[in-house]
Amino acid sequence: MNFRKTAFCILAASALLAGADTAPLRLDVTGRPDGAKVFVDGTLRGSLNNSAPCTVMPLAAGRHLLHVEAPGFRPFDAYVRLDEAAGYVTKAVDLEAEHGIVLLKTTPAGATVTSEGSVAGTTPLLLTSLVCGRKYAFDFTLNGYQRKRVEVAVENRRPIVRSEELVLDSGLITCITKPAGAKVLVDGIERGATPVEVMVPRGGAELVVRLDGYKDVVRRVRMVAGEKQTVSIDMEGLAARLKIVTDPEQAKVYVDGDYRGKSPVELDDVKPGKHDVRVELEGYASSERTVELQNGGEATERFSLANVLGRLEIVTSPPGAKVFVDGKAVGVTGRVGDATRSKILMVEKVVAGEHAVGVQLDGYFDVSLKVEIGAKETKQVFVPLKRSFTPDTEIDLSSGTKVRGVLVQKQTTPQQVVLETRPGVFRTIPRSTIRKIAPFSK
Repeated sequence: MNFRKTAFCILAASALLAGADTAPLRLDVTGRPDGAKVFVDGTLRGSLNNSAPCTVMPLAAGRHLLHVEAPGFRPFDAYVRLDEAAGYVTKAVDLEAEHGIVLLKTTPAGATVTSEGSVAGTTPLLLTSLVCGRKYAFDFTLNGYQRKRVEVAVENRRPIVRSEELVLDSGLITCITKPAGAKVLVDGIERGATPVEVMVPRGGAELVVRLDGYKDVVRRVRMVAGEKQTVSIDMEGLAARLKIVTDPEQAKVYVDGDYRGKSPVELDDVKPGKHDVRVELEGYASSERTVELQNGGEATERFSLANVLGRLEIVTSPPGAKVFVDGKAVGVTGRVGDATRSKILMVEKVVAGEHAVGVQLDGYFDVSLKVEIGAKETKQVFVPLKRSFTPDTEIDLSSGTKVRGVLVQKQTTPQQVVLETRPGVFRTIPRSTIRKIAPFSK
């Protein structure tokens, strides 16, 4: 535009110089469109009007540069010569309309484009004959989608790209299943296999998903026009049957940690897939395995249980000790006359493996040991106990002294009291010298 103005100025200057000594003359400019601006020698002198010419005066005789412009039209440029003999000149100017470039696109493509009642084509559509300086309305129609209208203002020849996303006239559901390959029916009509996109009429429809070996999935879906949903379905396989047999019978049966009864067990409600099966019977090693069941299938699992019971025989010295196995009291070692060794304490049905054995007797240190027992094995254990010296009696003598020790019941009589004052050291005290006998504890 700066270049054009500069040219105007140069041409106008030359025109003025050429006619500097002549009488003023007149230029009448007519034409179209209304409102087009009229410049003479680079100066705005008026605008076009259909009802009357645009009169430019005074002008000197000679050449003058006439320029006419309007938005959406190609500008007009020409030299006009004025001479004194004519007095004035009339110049008719009809500006040629410019045409814009518009590219119309839709998602999805293939929509019919209508403008001013006429079909212009289908998207993507390139339009090159649109008059600049106007606003155009375009209607897009495509089966299954809502009609859409857009307005495009074409100001100049600069290309315009208009992209529009059409809205579904119905709903669209993307159906995904695990596993894939399930048939999808909409109101009873098969529409494809998952993963698949299916159209659902406005208002809703019944959606059925079907796959061999799996339960049908039936859903009533409600949708509005243009709505999109994604439906993900984990297909549930048809229940399988599982029979569990053990030798010997009456073993406890667990499936995935849940107790299901004593063998033999028949289950007809097991979900297809992998399951952990465990059987337990007292005196036998538990057995466990993973079972894989097919949809609607049947399977029988057999378990042969191994006998794992042993026996533990315990003898203590001295007798009378309490015996514990794995923290559970199992009995007391018995006496045999005045023998320092006890009778044998038999602990039956001990499961093969390592066990913790504990022995306790008042006045003796506790003993703890680990015992390994094999299946069907008899394990003999001898436990010698070591005395722990813990005074339990305090005697107050008439002399004012006090004696502490362990009361020896067997040797104590109405005439005397026997105390073990140190390990292995005994003292006999006549009752006549005793003022008081009392229990003692630290």
